[in-house]
Amino acid sequence: MTVDVCLHEVTGATEAEDRFIRDSVVLLRTAVSSAGFGASVRNADYGFSGWQSLHGGVRDMDGDAIWERIVHGRECGKTADHTLDISVSVEDLETPESGHAVIGRTRLGTLPIRSARWFVAQCMDAGDRVNMAAHLMHQWMHVSGFVHAPENTGQDAPSVLARLVRRALESDYGDEIDAKVTALLTLDTTDCDCCVASETDGLAA
Repeated sequence: MTVDVCLHEVTGATEAEDRFIRDSVVLLRTAVSSAGFGASVRNADYGFSGWQSLHGGVRDMDGDAIWERIVHGRECGKTADHTLDISVSVEDLETPESGHAVIGRTRLGTLPIRSARWFVAQCMDAGDRVNMAAHLMHQWMHVSGFVHAPENTGQDAPSVLARLVRRALESDYGDEIDAKVTALLTLDTTDCDCCVASETDGLAA
C-alpha cells in the first residue's frame, strides 16, 4: 500500500531552508512508498519499540504494528488518513559548540517537528537531502507516539526507521549521503533530546 506524505507548513526558515526541507520531504515520500519498505519495517530488528498514548503508559509494538501506524498515517490521537502529516519549525536549538547539541525536539504526539537550524544548515552544506528525510521520519515517529529506549542503543523504533529511510534511498541518491551527517543520526539519541526531556515536559527528540 502506498504511503503519502503531506508537508503542511515550514516556519522559522529562510527561503533556502524552506526549499531544502520541501525537497527532502519529496525524498521521504519516495522512501516510504517504495517497494519493499513495508517489509523492511515489519522485519527490522528493534531493540526497543515502545509506543506511548497521549494519556497512557508505554507499550511495545512489533514490526507489523509499527508498519500499520505508518501505512495508515496514524499520528498519536488522530484518525488514520494514510498520510504522514508533517509541519516543520526550524529553530535555534543547542549547537555542537554548546556541549549538548540538539538535532530535534518534538513534543510527543504533536506537530510541528522542531528541527535545529544548525543541523538543517549542515545537511544543506553537504547537499544531503537523504539524511534530512531520515531525520523527518525519526521525528514523525515521535508524533506517532514512539519513544526512545532509556538506554542509548540506537535500536529503538524512531532510530531504526531513520536508517530504513536512508537505506531505501541509498541506491538512487547514495551520492548525496554525507558520512558526517549520517554519524549525527547514528546510535546517538542524546542529540535528539527526547527521553530525558520527556520525563519533565513531554518532549521527544
